Amino acid sequence: MKIKTKPVIMLLLMLLTASAFTHTTVRAQEEKQRDREVVIVMDCSKSMENVDSQYLAFDFVKGLAASLPENCEIGLVTFNNEVCASLPIGSGFTEIEHTLDGLQYRQYGNAGAGMEAAVALFGDEQAEKSVILLSDGEIMMDTGEGTEASVMAFRQAVADARDRGVEIDVLALGEKIQEGYTVYSAADETGGNLYEIADADGLSKYIDRYLFEEWGYRGSHIGKMDGTSAELTVSLPDCMMESAKIILTGEQHNENMTVHCEAGRIDVRKGIKYTVVDISAPVSEDISIQMTSSQSMRIDAYLYAEYECTVDTGHTYEVDTQTARIWVDLRNPMGNSLLNGHLADGGMELYLDGEKENYTVSEGKAWIDKTYIQNSLDQAEARTETQQTETQIQIQIQMEVRFVDPIGNYYGVHSAQEKIIIPAEEKPDIDWFFWSVIAIFITAVTAVFCISHSSRRRQHTISRQMVDMGTAEPLEKGAPKSDFTGKIVVYVIHNKNDIDYPPESINLFARCRRDSITLEWILDTCNIPLDLKGAEKIIFKPGEDRSLVVRNNSKASVLIGRALLTRGQSYNLYYHEKVTFIFDQEDAEIEVHYKDLKPNEK
Repeated sequence: MKIKTKPVIMLLLMLLTASAFTHTTVRAQEEKQRDREVVIVMDCSKSMENVDSQYLAFDFVKGLAASLPENCEIGLVTFNNEVCASLPIGSGFTEIEHTLDGLQYRQYGNAGAGMEAAVALFGDEQAEKSVILLSDGEIMMDTGEGTEASVMAFRQAVADARDRGVEIDVLALGEKIQEGYTVYSAADETGGNLYEIADADGLSKYIDRYLFEEWGYRGSHIGKMDGTSAELTVSLPDCMMESAKIILTGEQHNENMTVHCEAGRIDVRKGIKYTVVDISAPVSEDISIQMTSSQSMRIDAYLYAEYECTVDTGHTYEVDTQTARIWVDLRNPMGNSLLNGHLADGGMELYLDGEKENYTVSEGKAWIDKTYIQNSLDQAEARTETQQTETQIQIQIQMEVRFVDPIGNYYGVHSAQEKIIIPAEEKPDIDWFFWSVIAIFITAVTAVFCISHSSRRRQHTISRQMVDMGTAEPLEKGAPKSDFTGKIVVYVIHNKNDIDYPPESINLFARCRRDSITLEWILDTCNIPLDLKGAEKIIFKPGEDRSLVVRNNSKASVLIGRALLTRGQSYNLYYHEKVTFIFDQEDAEIEVHYKDLKPNEK
């Protein structure tokens, strides 16, 4: 049986293409996931004309739609006797503008129908959901039965919104209505806000209020433009962004406006009380805007930027220091590192497994040094995943980037997992025969040494004596029976400032013509500038058999060999022995070695 290969190959190619397309589409949808959904509900009844004769509510909706960030999508519902327009969530500025340009305030206000249509627009996406209701507050139809039906539908729609986690803000225009059926309660019942706005002229300020206060997008007030002629210069932090938006709200009446900037695209959308300059892929960091008008302008200017970024991680491991150098790379869709822009000077924080870490920036990447000990997994117990094999240890970590940029809004996945590979300690093959021979040799040498040393000690044994001060005069007052001999060498083993001091020596035979000396005198004579509390209470005197008598009257710990000296008692220190002083409060350790003099040193 013959099989036709061409149709089979074509079918396989089609399946692979479809699979790749599906994967790409899903990934694109994940990256473009909505973070916020907003539905504007507008009362277009005739009574609205009494509080908004200039249709500034329409202007506010257009301005808000023109100002929205990339991850916020908007829908629109308008109503009078019935729903007169409905645009789905995700509608663009042009659709909203075209819809509103064809509407007027007329007939009655069926708020129930409008709210039902608005709540029905929301899907099951995991996004913040909210409704903004613009109304003069009244629910009224041409008949009592119609009004009752609208009120019941409104209450049910508000209850549905509450159950679905949809907050309703009410922007109530004009004087608050005290009698009849109203829409005000929708805000309180759903956890939203009720704003009483006496004059529709003040609606424009709610554009920046919603963006930067209510919804928490990062943006900044960058200046004002007042008078009949005004100019504004805006400096962008860098040119790594996808877009930057400059929002101008307030009295503008601008007849002439120019924008100077190099960018991939510049869109300007203007209304009665708003202008939005949308700059995509800016090339120049400075933007200049000029306006002229026959009437005085009072404009507030705001700026926010939008970045698309992907987070990538990697690491190297230094065996000698047991340190992993973990790097984090942030790039925009053009492949440029965002850390070559203003983020190199701050604007972000790095968290490793939920803990904030310090980092440095070099080579367009952020670097974190983290110690992972090879022979201990205690540090890895809290990790997501730890695996150990004969050749390596693998620790799964979670790296998260959090942005604190005052004007930057960053989209995309801001975390990544990294598997730290730690080489296991090598276990070398042991040559048991070789090491057995070495052990036997060492044992034999040690035995010979012990026998010889024991013989010498039997010939000349010097026992350490504790001087009994109960019957003798105090050490400081008694006359010395011997003179100082030999020399001492001082070593600073440790001090709290970690300063390296070279060893210093004192020839006691040549320099000491006194009854006793103190550790404080020794340090001063050696020019070692350590202020050790109690050093003046540690006393040295010449003793019998050319020894030094040491007495500790301080709170420091004093050891000769492994023996801890009792405070207030005196002990003999012989040639080639050392005494150690440990000062806990000063975090210091001093060693004094007592040695015989060579012939040429006398």
